[in-house]
Amino acid sequence: MIPRILPQCHAPLLLVLALSSFTARAAGDTPPEKPVGLSGASDPVGSVDFAPHELPGAISDYELRARLIAIAPGGATQPHPHKGRPGIVRVTKGTLIEYRGDSRRTVHAGDAWYENADTVHWFRNPSDSEAAEIWAVDIVPKKK
Repeated sequence: MIPRILPQCHAPLLLVLALSSFTARAAGDTPPEKPVGLSGASDPVGSVDFAPHELPGAISDYELRARLIAIAPGGATQPHPHKGRPGIVRVTKGTLIEYRGDSRRTVHAGDAWYENADTVHWFRNPSDSEAAEIWAVDIVPKKK
């Protein structure tokens, strides 16, 4: 038997507290019939072709993964490929240097790009005081 953490008399109080966080909808809370103040939603900035990634199996064997990755001042990632792991990345904080083969480029907060089957790269945070952060969203095989 699982022990009760709270006495039963607290259950109604918890229900009242939970429900009190919801309020009646105001006039502005009604969803519009058409978008208001929205731009770019139907204009993709690019796409990643899955064919070159040669993903084995069915799409149901994969999941969409989103990560917030922090790179400490002076920190770096190891070189890594993206074949079989297509993704999209956006720098959300700081500055990074991205290395691809013999090339390098500086990316800043707000910059975004795709990682396709040909992407092999690594990052270094050149700052001695500010951590950098990236949002990385990729398609990965489900863990079994």
